[in-house]
Amino acid sequence: MESISLRKCLNLAVVTEQVGARFYDRMARRFADNPDVGPVFAQLSRDEAAHEAQFKILLEEAPEEEVPGDFETRMVLRATAISEFFSQDAFRAFDNIESPRDALAKALSLEKSTLFYYLSLREAIGAQPQLDELIQAERGHVATLMKVILTGADFRGLADQWT
Repeated sequence: MESISLRKCLNLAVVTEQVGARFYDRMARRFADNPDVGPVFAQLSRDEAAHEAQFKILLEEAPEEEVPGDFETRMVLRATAISEFFSQDAFRAFDNIESPRDALAKALSLEKSTLFYYLSLREAIGAQPQLDELIQAERGHVATLMKVILTGADFRGLADQWT
């Protein structure tokens, strides 16, 4: 079985953020005339670009060693990396989105998959301040998307303060 290196895991995180930023940018343009969701997707795109930059810094500093942890932890990490969003075909699914509701549902699914992957990575490598910050940001995206879906509330991205 192929080993799982920290660099591979972080590289997948970079790619994940790139996919997210591209998806959100595409949805922001598609729904630009919708004041309820266009700005939400535009902010998510900016946030994902910022996250990508943070993961690139972590990637530069990461050793090529295998991810620590027991067999189960490594297998959960591997399983979380298997997602429709982490594949080459991710954008085909995005092309089928027709309504703002579909786009928000897909965004929520993307954020949940990403959050689970990052939490699994943290379980494997241990707490890291930068990774913990990114996890909190992703948790904020999940919460915000739920808030927008349920109430139509505005989203200010990383500037939002949760009480």
